[in-house]
Amino acid sequence: MFHSIAKIAIAAFGLASIAAPLAAGPSFAADSVLRVGTTTMPPSVGNPFRNTGVPHVLTWSSLFDGLTRVDVHGRVNPWLAVSWENVDSLTWRIKLRPGVRFSNGEPLTADAVVNVVNFFQSPASVREVVARELGFIKTARKLDDLTVELITDTPTPYLPRALPLLYMVEPKLWTALGPEGFAQQPVGTGPFKLDKPDIAGWKMSAFKNSWRAPRVDKLNWVVAPEAPSRVQAVLANQMDIALSLGPDDVATIEAGGSKGLTWRNSSVWAINFHHNKNTPLKDVRVRKALNFAVDRRALVEGLLGGVTIAATQAGPSNAYGYDPEIPPIPFDPATAKKLLADAGYPNGFKFVVQGVIGSGPADGAVYQKVAQDLAAIGVVMEIRQFPVNELIRAVSEGSWNGDAFGLTYATEPTIDVIRPMQTHSCLWSKPWYCDAAITPTIKAAMAEFDDAKGLELRHQVMRFYREQYASLFLYEIPRFAGLRPNIEGFEEVHGFINFDRITKTP
Repeated sequence: MFHSIAKIAIAAFGLASIAAPLAAGPSFAADSVLRVGTTTMPPSVGNPFRNTGVPHVLTWSSLFDGLTRVDVHGRVNPWLAVSWENVDSLTWRIKLRPGVRFSNGEPLTADAVVNVVNFFQSPASVREVVARELGFIKTARKLDDLTVELITDTPTPYLPRALPLLYMVEPKLWTALGPEGFAQQPVGTGPFKLDKPDIAGWKMSAFKNSWRAPRVDKLNWVVAPEAPSRVQAVLANQMDIALSLGPDDVATIEAGGSKGLTWRNSSVWAINFHHNKNTPLKDVRVRKALNFAVDRRALVEGLLGGVTIAATQAGPSNAYGYDPEIPPIPFDPATAKKLLADAGYPNGFKFVVQGVIGSGPADGAVYQKVAQDLAAIGVVMEIRQFPVNELIRAVSEGSWNGDAFGLTYATEPTIDVIRPMQTHSCLWSKPWYCDAAITPTIKAAMAEFDDAKGLELRHQVMRFYREQYASLFLYEIPRFAGLRPNIEGFEEVHGFINFDRITKTP
């Protein structure tokens, strides 16, 4: 035996709440329209495989489902898959939920899983981030309508944690239209179907026969790039939910009689250095100096309302593999100056950071605060703003125009610290950080079935990235939202919003 058989059934972990949409049934208010404000719509429209970041995945959670979900406690739960069995080191047997239909009426069967995996293995998937992330799935084999086997090219014990990304798209339409055509008229199993895509927002209608049917008739996504615009829209009853706010925005909304929410996701916000460029950032003493120069406590308390914690490593504290023994990064400008002098930069230096402004809480102010702290040790950080679409392209193609850039170490949806290592390491096709010394440990962590050994390997990876100060680690990302008083049931967990549970009363 390679290892004990791991099998999770729908009854596991007390999953009454997850099964609830099947039993409860929708309760519609007359002509109820849920209006959700966001910063931008997905540039790939209804193709869920192009990107894995916020805010796009929040939009897709109204339309698509993956095979599993990871809950707020980090446990893997059934979703479109009701059970999975590790047959041998390379083979997983998946049982699908019966009775699920796509919004065009077609049933969900093993053919949908096979279709997605075959697409990921084809040349046509070259632009798809999810295809690269799930590239370890070599083939899919249909056993019957509700049973499919996934065969990996290497042992992959964390596969169930990765299956939230295996979105199910209706296979006949996907095959007929191709990725670009399907994106304009997507069909999924989620609670809503897309009626009209537009860069200014999407208009969606309820898919009342969804296995998790919604409790409102329509869902309108409304793009308002500036947070103050979303705040005023909630207060003026022009939006029901405003996403991607900051602590001051929430305070304004609460003062106006509406509701503010805050929670912490499973990502670390960092400024990432291009180690492959001939700049001072190649020197670990310089990277350590920059980390010592930033007052994280002042940043968290002053700009983020004190609702999160400073980062100590390349993974968040609620993810599998986080090492609690790694100490905080000290705020020590004197040592930072000495490190710069030892590295040959007693008078500091200048570097350029590219940043997306407006997609995260107080991100513009955060960049300014970091620049202010670095200036105190003689380092000039020039901030160049660029749109999220350019960030996505640069990550995929390596088309950078600076010396550093802002990006998360995002463990969502697997909630495993090893997930971001697929991009923040030599494993990425266009790496900005590549140290071959740690690559074997990352690969070993991905392939280790023994929990204790896997945990220790992840701790080794976390310690390495901390000791090398691979990035300027800042804080675990908080999220803020504003809601009208008559909105209930909103919750975002690991990049997924349960739209079927949201109600809007008159």
